[in-house]
Amino acid sequence: MQYVPFVVGAAIECFGVFLVMFSLFRFQLNTRAFVTVSIVAFMMSQVSYFTHLNPEMENLTTYIQFALYVAVLWILFRVPIFYSVIMNFAGFAVLVVVQGITILALAEVNSISLTTIKNNGLVSAATQLLTFILMFFLARLILRFNWGFDFVPTSRRHDMQFRGTNVTLIAVITSTIVVIAVITYVFRNEFETLVIYASLVFLLTLPAFLYISLRKDNEDAA
Repeated sequence: MQYVPFVVGAAIECFGVFLVMFSLFRFQLNTRAFVTVSIVAFMMSQVSYFTHLNPEMENLTTYIQFALYVAVLWILFRVPIFYSVIMNFAGFAVLVVVQGITILALAEVNSISLTTIKNNGLVSAATQLLTFILMFFLARLILRFNWGFDFVPTSRRHDMQFRGTNVTLIAVITSTIVVIAVITYVFRNEFETLVIYASLVFLLTLPAFLYISLRKDNEDAA
C-alpha cells in the first residue's frame, strides 16, 4: 500500500465529508475552521492508513473514523454528541453513496475493476479525488438552493430532550449502522458486492433521514 497516494486520497475524502456536513447543517467554513478541518483530515488519513495495514482492523476503519469524527465535532466545534452523530451520519451516508456511484461508474465506463481501484494506490487516490469533486459540487448546490437544516446547536450545554423526532432519528441511524455492520461482515471478502450493497442501503436510507431532519427543523422552528 503506497503511503503518499493513500494519505492524500484519504485526506481529500475526509475534507469532502466536512464540506457536505457544514453545508447541510449551515456551519460557516471560515479561515479558522478551514485550518482545523485540514489538520483533522490529515490526522484521519493517518488513522485510515495504519488501520488498513492490519487485516483484522481494516473492516473496522469506518467505525473508528466515525467515532473520531463525532469526537472532533464535539470537542473542536462544540456540537453536542447527539447532534454530532446526526451530522456525521449524514456526511458518511453521502460519502458512501457518492463514492459507490463513482466506483461503479468508473467500472462501467472505463472498465476499471473494483479490485484495481482497491489495490492500486494511484487509481484509488484518483477515485477519491473524483469523489471529493462531486461532493464539493453537492455542497455548493446545498448552499445555492438553501437546502440545509438549522436545528444543530453550537453549544455543548444545549438542553436536548430525547423523545419524538430525536428518537426517530437515532432509530434510523442505529438500524442503518447495524445493517451496514452485518453487510460488512458477510461480504468482507467480496469488495464489489460490499460496495454495491453499502451504497444501496445508504441510498435508500438518505431520503427517510432527510425527511425526518426536515420535520425536526420545522418542529424546532415552531
